Amino acid sequence: MKTVQLGDVAIIDRKGVDPESVPPDTIYLGLEHIERGGRIIGHSTVGSAQLASTKFRFTPEHVLFGKLRPNLGKVSRPTFAGICSTDILPLRPSEALDRGYLAHYLAQPSMVEFAASRTSGANLPRLSPPVLASFPLPLPPLPEQRRIAAILDQADAIRAKRRQVLTHLDSLTQAIFRDMFGDLATSAWDRVPFGELVSRVENGTSPTCESRPANENEWGVLKLGAVTYGTFRANENKAFLGDIRGMAVNEVRPGDVLMTRKNTRELVGAVALVDDVRPRLLMPDLIFRLHLDRDQLDRQYFQALMMNPQKRPSVRDLSSGSASSMPNISKARLASLQIEVPPLAHQRTFASKIDRVNAQRAHVTRALAADDELFASLQSRAFRGEL
Repeated sequence: MKTVQLGDVAIIDRKGVDPESVPPDTIYLGLEHIERGGRIIGHSTVGSAQLASTKFRFTPEHVLFGKLRPNLGKVSRPTFAGICSTDILPLRPSEALDRGYLAHYLAQPSMVEFAASRTSGANLPRLSPPVLASFPLPLPPLPEQRRIAAILDQADAIRAKRRQVLTHLDSLTQAIFRDMFGDLATSAWDRVPFGELVSRVENGTSPTCESRPANENEWGVLKLGAVTYGTFRANENKAFLGDIRGMAVNEVRPGDVLMTRKNTRELVGAVALVDDVRPRLLMPDLIFRLHLDRDQLDRQYFQALMMNPQKRPSVRDLSSGSASSMPNISKARLASLQIEVPPLAHQRTFASKIDRVNAQRAHVTRALAADDELFASLQSRAFRGEL
């Protein structure tokens, strides 16, 4: 099987579009609309997003590649046309390259890792278009590409069904929240400044780390992805091989309530709960540890409240800073956030219901992890010509 450079068989289609030159109902995709792994989870419109800067145009013939933080593997195949953020690169395959084959190749774990290792920029790592164009791409005959893409599509459909179950369980959590606590905007619950509900807010440090995750016997520093999506992901870390003295106080412990203090505007202020965690994982500077007053606030209720769609705008509004520097939530502004505080017994009843949902979620998550491992193996074999 011959190997070519991606730029030899695909165009990085950076056609700049002035948002004012297209109809306001034109679909707009930002990175926040593409899930880790590439699933498109929504969209905006040019009018509703109030876009001001140049964007890129895309069609259903393109593969969309997220160049900002490519370690997230945001590689998508849209089924519609629109414009997208310039942090997304539209790739148009030539007649010699199947679109599905290209998408699966770029989304496989080894290529996601390869892309992440070739970024530039410390706080907001990006992959440049010329570097992407230089990626090696195994290129079997077109019928073989289509066969490989079809097999991988069928295998991926199994994972998609499990992800749908997880989505339903997430929706169930919010449905239980609405049923028990009603509309936050009109509720009669006491509203208390967060500073009166937390005894201490800590954050760690962000030392220079390896680009790889920590092994079991190594210290690791959490990445933002460990908290960003509202579920604690211990595997989102970087190995730290330096002197641990003075940093062990930042070790993550079971029972911790963690919050991202710095992220994109859409994702800043996400909260995740730590239940089980291996030793030797440290908080970075970008994550808060919140010591809640458990006599007033149940951790399960607080996490669901902070991730509630009605509450998220007020959480996002706590942040300050430009897009280039990443919005940041200060401890002082966090202390001023008004928190709805129902009776503690009511909060704990909610928590017990969520514990049952989480038990189901853990079962599905384990099954999905096994599916992901098998799918990654299938991808690896496919692009080595062994499928």
